[in-house]
This record gives sequence, C-alpha cells and structure tokens, in this order.
Amino acid sequence: MTFAEQLKQLRTARGYSQRKLSEALGMAQSRIGNYEAGLREPDFETLEKIADFFNVPLSSLIASEYGADRELVARVADSLHKNPKLCLLFDRTCYMDDTDLDAVLAVVNAITRERDPE
Repeated sequence: MTFAEQLKQLRTARGYSQRKLSEALGMAQSRIGNYEAGLREPDFETLEKIADFFNVPLSSLIASEYGADRELVARVADSLHKNPKLCLLFDRTCYMDDTDLDAVLAVVNAITRERDPE
C-alpha cells in the first residue's frame, strides 16, 4: 500500500475529512489532497506529525512502499524519529554530491574505528 493510500485509509477510518485533518495538522487542505492523490510526498517532519496524530509507527507510513527493503526502511525511519541529531544529519546529507558524501563517510568511519575495540 502506498503512502497516499495509507493516509486516505487512516483519515477515512478515523472519520476525518481532508479539511478537518488539514486543520488538525496545521496545513492547507490542498496538501492533504495532493498527498492522497500521490502528487506530492511529505517531508520527514510532516510524516512525523501524521504518525503522531494517528498514533501509528512512523515506519508504518513509509515502509509499505519499499517491498523487500521494508525492514531496512522501517529501522531507519524509527531511528530518525527517535534521534533528532541523526535526523538532522540525514537532512543535511540528503542533497550532497558524491564527493561531499565520501568526505562525511570518511569522518564517520574514522570515528567508528576509534570506538571499535580490535
């Protein structure tokens, strides 16, 4: 089930119109409509808001679209949700080019090696 389908299912099962849900989440009704139509994808912060509002695990909103990678996506989503610093790091690296990502990975690997007992 896609995020769009899942959002619509949650909304209708709980008796919310798009207008009422948009008011509860503090966003335009058109955003909810675009999410449900699959025309727009929410950012991570919005996903967290939706998950919290419906009291469902964040991973359940996104993992269903990823098939075989569902377990990995669920684990990553839960980790990001639980750790604001990890979420910030992820947000900052999302749009980096390969050179910058290689530099970040080199730093992370160096830190990790320092902590790993050999």
